[in-house]
Amino acid sequence: MYSRGLIEALSDAHLQRTKAGKEAALQRIQKERSPSRDIEMLAKIQPKTRKLRAFKELQKAKLEATLPKAPFHRQFALLFKRAYREVARNKAVIAIKAAQQITTALVYGGIFSFTNSSSSIQDRFGLISLVAIGALNLNLAGTVRSFLKEKEVVDAERTKNTYSVFPYFLSKLAAEAPLNAVLSALFGVLIYPLVGFQPSWRKFSNFVGITTAHSFASSALGLYLGAVAKSTDTALALMPPLIILQAVFNGVNIAEENTPRVLRWIPKVSLVRWCFEGLAVNEFEGLEFERPMRPGMRRPGKPLTGDEALERVSIVNGSVKRFPRMQE
Repeated sequence: MYSRGLIEALSDAHLQRTKAGKEAALQRIQKERSPSRDIEMLAKIQPKTRKLRAFKELQKAKLEATLPKAPFHRQFALLFKRAYREVARNKAVIAIKAAQQITTALVYGGIFSFTNSSSSIQDRFGLISLVAIGALNLNLAGTVRSFLKEKEVVDAERTKNTYSVFPYFLSKLAAEAPLNAVLSALFGVLIYPLVGFQPSWRKFSNFVGITTAHSFASSALGLYLGAVAKSTDTALALMPPLIILQAVFNGVNIAEENTPRVLRWIPKVSLVRWCFEGLAVNEFEGLEFERPMRPGMRRPGKPLTGDEALERVSIVNGSVKRFPRMQE
């Protein structure tokens, strides 16, 4: 690295035209390039270099201090073990959730009874919407309440850099997944034959799979809501408008093209909407409904297909395979 004086001396030597001027410039160059001059420059540079190196080491130490020492898989394994024990320990909560699923299925089964008449189209859409909204409400409320109880403990452990946020949330969702799957299967086993959904193992497995995935997504939304809320009262106050918005834009109350432009993003992120669409496509595909006899008609008209019924609620080219991707 050349000093400023050396650069000026070289420039001066280039500009000199007389012999005496060039010799004076060369002497100046030699002076600027003398070992003593280099030593002086190094003495000035080295303290700055040491300070820069010390600053970088300090920043690196601070960054390492904010990161947990255990690797990701170790954090996840320990957190999953603790979360699973917590879920298995609360037998009373499990019993209450199971009773809720059984009671809801029995109530729906006592109200709805599907036939092949065209009048059952509205009934099927109504029940499917209730199933999606009810699953969101139960899983969202349960997760928010349980997470807020342990939020203070989590915050205290996080201040000590015991673990990161991602393995904690992932382990909590994984620990609650088996219970949510069992409860969804219990609900499906009861309600499916009671109301008269399509008697097909493939349709039944799709029904259970969609409701289970919907419960996972609702639980994840509950964790997010509990994390951003500063208190229990705040979280519980945010729940009703969140549920109402998703219930309003569930895919059947208002067509997406008729939604106000500023609100058109809500149906795209509504968990209820995508659960409703998945269950509706699963149920109506392959169905045929008898048209009612009207005065003056000698025989019923052409049967109404399930695809035509789906078009009435703006579900065109729908597929059950779309549902898991949209819930993500």
